Amino acid sequence: MNIYLVWEKQLEVKMSLSPQLPGIAIVKGKMSSDRALRKQQQLNNLVYVVTSQAKPGDRIVDFCSGGGHVGIVLAHMLPSCQVTLIENKELSLIRAKKRSDELGLSNIWFIQANMEYFTGMFNIGVALHACGVATDMVIEHCIKTRAAFVTCPCCYGFIQNTSKFNFPKSEQFKKTLSYKEHMILCRFADQTAVQLPAQRRLIGKQCMCLVDLDRARAAEERGYSVQVISMEPESCSPKNNMIVGVPI
Repeated sequence: MNIYLVWEKQLEVKMSLSPQLPGIAIVKGKMSSDRALRKQQQLNNLVYVVTSQAKPGDRIVDFCSGGGHVGIVLAHMLPSCQVTLIENKELSLIRAKKRSDELGLSNIWFIQANMEYFTGMFNIGVALHACGVATDMVIEHCIKTRAAFVTCPCCYGFIQNTSKFNFPKSEQFKKTLSYKEHMILCRFADQTAVQLPAQRRLIGKQCMCLVDLDRARAAEERGYSVQVISMEPESCSPKNNMIVGVPI
């Protein structure tokens, strides 16, 4: 299901950045104009979904926040919400803090830590291109807190069983696929680069959707309503799936 066929016009209006946000952490730094455009498009998609769900007073956590691309935009778009950035790299948080200060944001906090050490309560968890099982860790944090989640997975080839997760994750997929077969899906799911032949990219996209459908079904089994949707335009990223979950 592609909700942006419905939201396209709303997205253009709602997510156009205001003049007081020059570059807002996207055009700064060593980023080509093409990459900056793709990053902007990714943010437009992710932030639109979050802002459509958020309520005044909500606490939003940007996991694996990096330099704050997502969290800073959310803090600006949602001044009545509290936004926390969690990142384990000190330099990334320093950059994010500097950008936040330049914009005069007062509703944003920064935590340097691995996400597994975060125990705070929140209403919405967000992650843009959290690699491998990091996406699953974010979803697990959200489920334990009964928070909504908006995640865009990445690096499917790094997915593997851990002490906390076994794959496939959902009961539905466990009935069909072995762990080895699921890992083959994950490896093929990384075959979506634009340099690859079109047929190979199509297979990669189908495998990517199956891996994320397993994640969605697992969350549904734990009391969530979940959709796997696509960021638009597709050219914004080879990894353009979003998994959006809301507790029932």
